[in-house]
Amino acid sequence: MRLLQKTKEKNETFQAAQATIISNLEKTLTISDYRELMGLEGRAAKAFFNAYFNFANWLARYPRVKQDTLNATLDIGYTMLFNYIECMTRLFGFDPYIGIYHQLWFRRKSLVFDLMEPFRCIIEHQIRKSLKYGTFKSSDFELQKNAYYLKPEYKKIYTKVFFEAIISHKSAIYKYIQAYYRCFMGKKSVETYPTFNYE
Repeated sequence: MRLLQKTKEKNETFQAAQATIISNLEKTLTISDYRELMGLEGRAAKAFFNAYFNFANWLARYPRVKQDTLNATLDIGYTMLFNYIECMTRLFGFDPYIGIYHQLWFRRKSLVFDLMEPFRCIIEHQIRKSLKYGTFKSSDFELQKNAYYLKPEYKKIYTKVFFEAIISHKSAIYKYIQAYYRCFMGKKSVETYPTFNYE
């Protein structure tokens, strides 16, 4: 939501996306069913991606299958963010497999997925900016067996861009997980848990 508000574009697609996200956020206050909550998140995410990456001919989010270059780029950025967040969870002694929102599932580090959620916007903003400036291009990828993979000569560029984006928020990430740890260990109320406001 914050990313949509920060953009200069104020067209109907952006306005509709913001309205959808606000509506779904309000509904989360009155539901307790997990599947219904997942549905609300999915609809909000769909509205966000459709608006935020509309300029790049966005189709839909398909994690891990790499069916287009934008999805492949998101996978790269999210993977780097995931690994950084996992390091922070281990620093504070958490079991990365036991999550809150993301439920326990075979070999999935559910807590890491939970804790990286507020920071996904770092990756999304960086991708939009890099596409707009021409740092990232569709031609940086090659199609292999119906999936897009980054060409070897561009891996260093993408790694550097994403690493710098993540590290520029290292203090905020550390403080967030530290505060989460203190709330969790102190069995504090949900209202006292930390939030991350992207600037």
